[in-house]
Amino acid sequence: MSDLAVIGLGRMGSALAKALLTSGKRVTVWNRSQGKTDALERIGALKAETPAAAIASNSTIIVCLSDYAATSVVLDGSHGTNSLEGKTVVQLTSGTPKQARHLERWVESRGGIYLDGAISAWPDQISGPEASIVIAGRESALASVEPMLKLLAPNLSYVGTDIGRAKIVFNAALSYFAGHWIGFSHGAAIYATEGMDVAEFGEAIAALSPMFADDARHMGLAIAGNKFSDPQSTIKSVGVDISRLVEMADDLHISPAFPKFAADLFRKAEEAGHGAEEHCAIFKVIRPR
Repeated sequence: MSDLAVIGLGRMGSALAKALLTSGKRVTVWNRSQGKTDALERIGALKAETPAAAIASNSTIIVCLSDYAATSVVLDGSHGTNSLEGKTVVQLTSGTPKQARHLERWVESRGGIYLDGAISAWPDQISGPEASIVIAGRESALASVEPMLKLLAPNLSYVGTDIGRAKIVFNAALSYFAGHWIGFSHGAAIYATEGMDVAEFGEAIAALSPMFADDARHMGLAIAGNKFSDPQSTIKSVGVDISRLVEMADDLHISPAFPKFAADLFRKAEEAGHGAEEHCAIFKVIRPR
């Protein structure tokens, strides 16, 4: 018997298994495409021929597949559920709170113990100081696997017994990063089209990171307290600036899709009577009360 099993060896799953192996853990691995186990076997992993075999030989199973549907297919379709009794399943696959709650019921109905987590790191950051994992589930279950999870991500945050909360945190953060990635790429298109060095743009944005951190804290407090009436920038003024991005996109012959989307949200907020409130009051049209 090894210390734990890792099911799913994509880039992230492989990074998890490798980090555990290099930390001295005995790790069983399984992947649908068996070729992905070769590199891990060379550094000491034990290859399971089936998910059922991986589950049967370990008390802790980390799952890192493409989605929850794939998890159900692998665990149920492989008849691996016959040996879930008393096992701890740690799901680190991306998904939704609803899916996490469904899988918790499914695992527990088969005698297993379930934890649901979300990774905030790129594969090459796993085990490094930047890596974070948020985890939800029973505290008693977490206690038994916490040292192992901290080998993967030193920044481990327990968010409570509601099994959906890890995916709430993950998806809320993802919504922020989606805007960040699209916005950066749009800005890079402006730089590139005007013949400027996009690497310099990256450095300029990085230098503004303390301001972004302060703004994120401020917006969280403003939205939580419904306090939008003492703005340093307003829905109306920001909306005007963003509308100019649409004009500029047309001038440069780059896609106007992102600024049009943003301008539409700010226009709706102003039409709803929030023009004199601060920029994060667009929350009111995203989540009407």
